[in-house]
Amino acid sequence: MRRRSYLLAAGIAAAWTLAGVAGAQPPSQPAAKSLPAALGLPADPQLLRWDPSIRYGVLPNGLRYAVQHNALPKGGIALRLGIDVGSYDEADDERGAAHMIEHLAFDDTRSFPSHQLDLILAPLHVTWGRDRNATSDLKQTVYQLDLPSTDSSEMTTATKWLRDVADGLAFADADVARERNAMEAERKARFADALRALRAQMDDFEDGGLRSNARFTLGTPDSLAGLTPARLKVFYDHWYRPDNAVVVVVGDLPLDVLEQKVKATFGDWTPRGPAGERAPRTPPTSNRGAEAHVLTEASLPAIAGICRVAPPDPESSPDDRLHALLLRGLWEAILQQRINTLKSRRDAPFVEATINDEVRPDSLKTCVGIIPHDGQEVRSVGMIEAEIRRFAAEGPTEEETDAGLEQVRATVRDAIAVPTHDSREQATEMMSRALDGLSRLTPREGLRAFDVLMEDTRPATVRAAFARDWSGWGPLAPVNSPKPPMEAAVRTAMIGDEFKSTGQK
Repeated sequence: MRRRSYLLAAGIAAAWTLAGVAGAQPPSQPAAKSLPAALGLPADPQLLRWDPSIRYGVLPNGLRYAVQHNALPKGGIALRLGIDVGSYDEADDERGAAHMIEHLAFDDTRSFPSHQLDLILAPLHVTWGRDRNATSDLKQTVYQLDLPSTDSSEMTTATKWLRDVADGLAFADADVARERNAMEAERKARFADALRALRAQMDDFEDGGLRSNARFTLGTPDSLAGLTPARLKVFYDHWYRPDNAVVVVVGDLPLDVLEQKVKATFGDWTPRGPAGERAPRTPPTSNRGAEAHVLTEASLPAIAGICRVAPPDPESSPDDRLHALLLRGLWEAILQQRINTLKSRRDAPFVEATINDEVRPDSLKTCVGIIPHDGQEVRSVGMIEAEIRRFAAEGPTEEETDAGLEQVRATVRDAIAVPTHDSREQATEMMSRALDGLSRLTPREGLRAFDVLMEDTRPATVRAAFARDWSGWGPLAPVNSPKPPMEAAVRTAMIGDEFKSTGQK
């Protein structure tokens, strides 16, 4: 699965620049009645004003799209096809299917059999990985094709391949067997990596029986063996449908031309069979208390964490979602500053400690990742957990809240000065937001929205946001130590007993 770390610069900038009204178009583009429901929940147009340079739309078959003119690089164009399915929605006998289909899209399709696409794109200097790629995670699968030219024949090749990805994969026996072997080799390589294996053990402890933790994108040996061409075709037909897809095109052509290309390429795409059934977004149900899990991998560095696993964010309007993200970033910034102050002490037991969070379909996991000094794992956990308890009990001060707001707003303001992204970056950002049911604000409008949403923020507001996010299971403390402390010692540190009871100094 893909882990999303929301350090201040990344998380808050993404929250305000890319979130926004998803169901509207600029006034010059009258919106169809179905557009708000198709692209996302409507927002207050006086608060979240969309980027007028992006044209959003929905085809009669349900396909959502976004197009934008961008002359950087001159003459270039970036195309994306997103399918709203990932490993989370795979049935037990389908595990690995989303990722394998992603692989098969480059092997053999209706218009490009036996790797002919490679031969056609090579003279155009379209390289694998940089210009032509695909990714899949828990929630979505995205295909990327970037061209250096808007030449009509090259565009025809690109859009024909994307349409083949949509409903023209071949599922040949030989291709499936080859990709099954490749995925099994990739899966073994990942688990042979000692650090990855250690992180997987920690995830198993932190996430318990959550579906999001059990849906590794590469599947299992048994599930891969069972992914026959026929089984893959069933999964493909269930999920690869126009009403479950988004197309984004950004490049050096007029908006009308880009929009017409989308319509001509995907307008006659029709579903085949019933839609796939979404897996339940079941949040953590039991309330696990303070738990510790100590590993003793002597060859690996000492690391520790303090985690909470809470229910996922509730469905809400785009402005409410943006407000919640900003408040999350605010309390994380304030608490991170307190942790940094602890780190600056001469007797600090840790080298580094950083807050990060991960939003999954069934949960929100928030952790403080810790790199302790040698032999100071228990003391590090105890000191940081004590600071977290103080924050929960008292909340931030007025001064901390004001400073945190200034810090977050500065991050927003600094992002305004970022040069215009090239078409490749724009398309990737637009696709990510569209699959999340969001569109994009302009930087200046993002700053205005921040000021409006956060105007009445008080310490009590921050404390309430923290209480919502830092809840559920936990605190859970995974620890790897070459000199293992007892799990009871870590647990004692978490529940507030004196550090001297742990046997560390």
